[in-house]
Amino acid sequence: MAIGGNGPRLTQSAQQQQLMLPKMLQAIELLQLPSMELSTWLREAFESNAALVVEEPEGPPRPTERNVGPRARTGASDRHAEWLASQEAQGEHWREGVLEQLGWLDLRAATAAWAGWLVDRLDGDGLLTDSDEALLTDGLRDGLPGGLGELADAIAALQRLEPRGLGGRDATEALLLQLEPADPDYGRLCALIERFLDEVYRNKLPQVAKRLGLDVGEINRLVGRLGELQPRPIAAVETESVPSVAPDVVVLALDGAGFAIEFPRSHLPTVALDPELVGLATDRAQPKEVRAYARGKVGEARALIDALDQRQATLERVARTVFAHQHAYLEQGPSALTPLSMTDVADELELHVSTISRAVAGKYAQTPWGIEPLRRFFQASAGGGEGQGSAADEVRERVRVLFAGEDPAAPLSDDEAVARLAAGGVHLARRTVAKYRQELGIPSSYRRRRFN
Repeated sequence: MAIGGNGPRLTQSAQQQQLMLPKMLQAIELLQLPSMELSTWLREAFESNAALVVEEPEGPPRPTERNVGPRARTGASDRHAEWLASQEAQGEHWREGVLEQLGWLDLRAATAAWAGWLVDRLDGDGLLTDSDEALLTDGLRDGLPGGLGELADAIAALQRLEPRGLGGRDATEALLLQLEPADPDYGRLCALIERFLDEVYRNKLPQVAKRLGLDVGEINRLVGRLGELQPRPIAAVETESVPSVAPDVVVLALDGAGFAIEFPRSHLPTVALDPELVGLATDRAQPKEVRAYARGKVGEARALIDALDQRQATLERVARTVFAHQHAYLEQGPSALTPLSMTDVADELELHVSTISRAVAGKYAQTPWGIEPLRRFFQASAGGGEGQGSAADEVRERVRVLFAGEDPAAPLSDDEAVARLAAGGVHLARRTVAKYRQELGIPSSYRRRRFN
């Protein structure tokens, strides 16, 4: 602060700082907004600023013309939980999410038409229980192009979407669709699903082991893997949401080798300056008050557009750096995630770690292994340190460790787990323990019992 003859006054530098502060705050606010919230924010800004022109998006992002390769059609079975966590609407809105996922597949027009039509034929569990004959007859009657070949291709496309098992013709096929043919256990898991599901459900594992020529310990292990699967893909989220999440980042596996990273924006409103108000701001034929008003609104609008550009540039820098480190994940899947902290990325980009945190908050990436929250790619090292841990994650890990250390011949009930956790200083309701157990893929105590 400088002292003049008329008393204290701000220096030019301090005045500039005061003017810059709202712009900085706006840039910070926009950076941390997820796409859906950003769309709402922009519409509200349009209502309050006549200098803005906001054009609504044409629709969800469409698939690129590049061939994304076979990895886009496969994925680990644990993607189901990740996909469900990304959903927010309720009721039948899950169909909207399925339709948007279809938009990301590179399908021929006839196949895409059949696939979109089939979404409405899925039952409440996400299964496609009608016969091919009935579907073909009804589809042709509704004017769909092609015939049985297009129907078959559309069913195959539907069965590549999340949640895994979607479009299965029954619960058995839904389970089979969640298996990976490259899995060393694939054949034995298929045998359990196709021939012994009833015995497994009734925990008649010694009989199953005898018929398959395996020891009970191996059957126990395989049954544990079956517990990770979902026979009713949509039923698990009857009270949850399932519309789509529009990805902010798209990573494509190219034919041959390598990956391409794209940043679709077609799902966001387009923002520009209103040329009429820009003209008013400099039109000397207009009253001084009108020009001042127009200049103020145009200045606010320009600051907003600059903040949007800065948001996009920061997101792109962060995402490219993240996937440069997570190349093994792109090649091999979730099991190959590399330890990476936000501090690592911040140091590399010469940004504050809080900027990295805001840049990935609520953002999603479409990868060859499914849609993932960007935060997922920040993994703590084995020695601890900065990662994505939270109080809930720590409690969930305590639950996992507790069940992992139980006596297999006398597994803990949820009530017993509540008591054990309370004795260790972690107080949870029974339903919370059950929720964490299910999220961890741990079946009920009856199904966890192991036979010697």
